[in-house]
Amino acid sequence: MYQLALQATIALAIPLIEGFEGVETNAYVDNVGVPTICAGMTRYPDGSPVRIGDKCSRPVCRAYLQTMIEEKYIPKLMNIPGWERLGKCRRAALVSFAWNLGPNFYGRDGFESISEVLRAGAKNPEEYRRMPEVLGLYTKAKGVELEGLKIRRAEEGRVWSREDDGEMIFSCSIATFLQKAPISSRYLSSEGRQGIEPGETIEVVAADSLPASPYQWITIKGSGERWTVYQPHWLVKAEGEEVEPVEGGPIDWSNFNQRITKYLTVGEVLQWDSRRRPSNGSKEEEEIISLAKQFDLIREAWGGPIGVVSGYRPDAVNREVGGVAASYHIRGMALDVYPVGESCKAFHKWLSRRWTGGLGDGCSRGFVHIDTRDEGRFAPRADARPCCVWSY
Repeated sequence: MYQLALQATIALAIPLIEGFEGVETNAYVDNVGVPTICAGMTRYPDGSPVRIGDKCSRPVCRAYLQTMIEEKYIPKLMNIPGWERLGKCRRAALVSFAWNLGPNFYGRDGFESISEVLRAGAKNPEEYRRMPEVLGLYTKAKGVELEGLKIRRAEEGRVWSREDDGEMIFSCSIATFLQKAPISSRYLSSEGRQGIEPGETIEVVAADSLPASPYQWITIKGSGERWTVYQPHWLVKAEGEEVEPVEGGPIDWSNFNQRITKYLTVGEVLQWDSRRRPSNGSKEEEEIISLAKQFDLIREAWGGPIGVVSGYRPDAVNREVGGVAASYHIRGMALDVYPVGESCKAFHKWLSRRWTGGLGDGCSRGFVHIDTRDEGRFAPRADARPCCVWSY
């Protein structure tokens, strides 16, 4: 699983690096007098120096670049605080920065500003928003500001910002608690919970859902405090206007308010975590859209609102939060849902006669699991049966 997350980062970093470094198949002398080849390499992966007269094909150059990133750069970047929680976009931006200025930049003299943002962001994700501006400080070579570096830092900042979740408003719909642990509030002391009344709102800058659980970690704007919330007690609204779905049109996975179908939003499927965005045209996107259409059929037939406590979890996120390796959530084929304001047990019983895919009774934890394995679908006639037990 680690390898899949690594390859996703490298796949995004390589075109970023090649776009700014260029790819030279014949060795040349760079602007500081060092023999260089491919995408700015001065040494080969085995450590031997590049020499004038060396030649490489473009496929070999790319293979060298991938090997160098995987073996020489990422192991050192993994020492950066919070690296394990960064998504592929932010990791790729740091790989590009490191390729240009060295993989050991964190904590070194001259890199105080970027090191401080990375250190602070690991504790409070809101601090990461300063990164694009801070990247703009590193645009000089030998004291001379270079236009090419200004463009490069701006692009790295743009890639970094693709994983900015923005701000979300959590509105309390049922009297509940902010909690220091995702467990029943009766097991928490008065210091471990904070009462919230219906109608109260909280500004949130990061959300992290848990597998097979209706609880979610949130980071509160301004304070950086982390609490858990019981999702069925809250309504969530992201920044921006709601965008209606367009049949057959592209989905903007960066907009949590984009509707995939009539009843299901990007925010619900990704659980307001931009690291989870699938690629347009990917198999995962195809599966999510197919599942969303089935969700709409369930919603129409049930006749009342249905909430979502877990959706798509790409492999790296699934591994981070402790989901099982075979989870259908990894493939975009599963949702954990609940009937808003109604009996979970009654909903599960009703759905068990109408759903042909994987079905799980998680009502003791507040939700029902559905997945589309074996071409699972919603059958309006009350004579269907789920194919099998669930995996989350």
